Amino acid sequence: MKGIIFDLDGTLANTAFIHKEAWEIALARLGIKSEVKVETLLGRKTAEIAKILANERWEELMEVKNKVYLELVKEKAKRTNCAKELVDKAREMGYKIAIVTSSNSISAREVLNAIQIFPDLLITGDEVKNGKPDPEGVILALNRLKLNAKLSIGIGDTEVDVLAYKSANLGKIYLVRSEVPVNEDKVKNMGAKIVNSLCEILEELN
Repeated sequence: MKGIIFDLDGTLANTAFIHKEAWEIALARLGIKSEVKVETLLGRKTAEIAKILANERWEELMEVKNKVYLELVKEKAKRTNCAKELVDKAREMGYKIAIVTSSNSISAREVLNAIQIFPDLLITGDEVKNGKPDPEGVILALNRLKLNAKLSIGIGDTEVDVLAYKSANLGKIYLVRSEVPVNEDKVKNMGAKIVNSLCEILEELN
C-alpha cells in the first residue's frame, strides 16, 4: 500500500512558531537564559529541546512550556493552506495518511482537534525512543499501516523531517517552506523537492 507521512507543526498546522512562542514564554517565566535560538531546534522532541535550552532545569522548563503551548493552541492554531484539501484528495486516491510528529500526544491531539484533520495513524514523540531526525517514528508508521516505503511520500517543513524520511527510504520527499530556517542546498542534496505550500503538492496530485 502507499501512504503519505506528514509532519504536523509547520506542515499541516501553523503551530511551529506557536511552539517557539511557548518556549520563549516558559524561559522568561522561569528566568532561564539561553544563547540558543529556539527556531533552530524546532522539529525535535520536546525533551531534547528542553535539555539544550535549560540543562539541569530541563524538566521544569518542559512542564511550563507544555502548559503554555496548550493555552496558545486553543486561540492560535490554524490549518496551513491546502492542508485539508490535500489530505482529502490523497485519501480519495487511495493513500493512507499518517502523521509523525515530535510533539507529545496531548499537544498533537489538541492541534488536530483545532484544525479538524484526523489521520489513519498518529505517531507522537512520546511513543518513540528516538525522535527525528532518527527514522524510528516514520518506520513505525510504515509498519503499522503496512505501507511500501518506495510508494510513499514524506512531507515536512524542517531538515530533521527530510533526514527522517530519507533514512526511512521514502520514494518522494517534499519540504514545505515555513518560518523555520533550513539549508535548502542540503535539503535538495538529500533528494527533497522544495515547495512554497501544500497547494503545490495538491496540484501535482491532481
